Amino acid sequence: MPYNDSDKNHMEFFLQAPEKIGFLLMNIGTPSEPTTKAVRSYLTEFLSDPDVIDTNPLLRWIIVNLFVSPFRPRRVLPQYKSIWMEKGSPLLVHSNEFKESLMRYDNDLLVNIGMRYGQPSIQEAIDELLESGAQRIIMCPMFPQYAQATTGSCLSKAIEILENRNVSYQTITDFFRERFYIDCLVGTIRESTAYKNSEMLLFSFHGLPERQIKKLDSSGSYCLVDKNCCASESTYNKFCYRFHCTDTVNKIMEKLNTSKPFKICFQSRFGMDKWIQPDILDVLQQTVDDGINDIAVVCPSFVADCLETLEEISIRDQEYFSRIGGGKLTLVPSLNSSPKWVSGFAKFIAGKIA
Repeated sequence: MPYNDSDKNHMEFFLQAPEKIGFLLMNIGTPSEPTTKAVRSYLTEFLSDPDVIDTNPLLRWIIVNLFVSPFRPRRVLPQYKSIWMEKGSPLLVHSNEFKESLMRYDNDLLVNIGMRYGQPSIQEAIDELLESGAQRIIMCPMFPQYAQATTGSCLSKAIEILENRNVSYQTITDFFRERFYIDCLVGTIRESTAYKNSEMLLFSFHGLPERQIKKLDSSGSYCLVDKNCCASESTYNKFCYRFHCTDTVNKIMEKLNTSKPFKICFQSRFGMDKWIQPDILDVLQQTVDDGINDIAVVCPSFVADCLETLEEISIRDQEYFSRIGGGKLTLVPSLNSSPKWVSGFAKFIAGKIA
């Protein structure tokens, strides 16, 4: 049967309909519940990733299965229990609230959350986006500063799944110097009681083994060798996590325009390898020696509050600071689902549609 003009117009509209984009927001992950079994399952999956423990596969298996999995879950379980929320893990609760806020802010955004380890998995998140009609996926790991152990691992997993599904995709690898991100951090700092009452700002980033920084330096003689390696961008540090952290703080302090002193440090050291410096515990000792008793801690590498901010900084490091003669160590909240962060991020990802 021949089609009429109405059919033709309908067909032209259909052919010109915009491509439906799905946004995949990825994070590291969390145990499903505060139990030894759930923590063991999460840690085993997490530490078995060659992007996390980038050593000989046999040695990695020995470390994870003979030293970590049998003992560490029981030791760290109280840490998870101390911050667990009524709705679940803080990281997952804040991530879901952020996702829902994004879609409320812009009804046209199709967004889902996928965790590299644990649930909801990246594969589950991708399946849901495709079932919702997404024809292309824009992947955004929620790590402002690039690192192979975080951003790289998430992207590798997602790309592996998408290529098997023959789905087109784009990637966002970092946003450490994006204006909306810096502005949101500055606003959060200024509004926080921790900052207003503090003598000093301490910027604490998740740490990495030094070898993971050096691997991305093709010259082999710049990163962590040249004393000014993080002072400015170069060919060798373009994807350097430590440079990204330094640049983030420089931009925050320029915008914040405060006379308060500040320091940068790294936290969450694990294992016997040499990690990037300075370590937070060493910096806290130095501040006590300098007579500083009230510190506001900002954690720019965590856009959602989690174990590393709520427990490591606010509980363990506060206890350590008090024990060595310090005073108050107060966390500036992460961006979580604050309105300016939601609107800024929504515009950021929408602007990535090519």
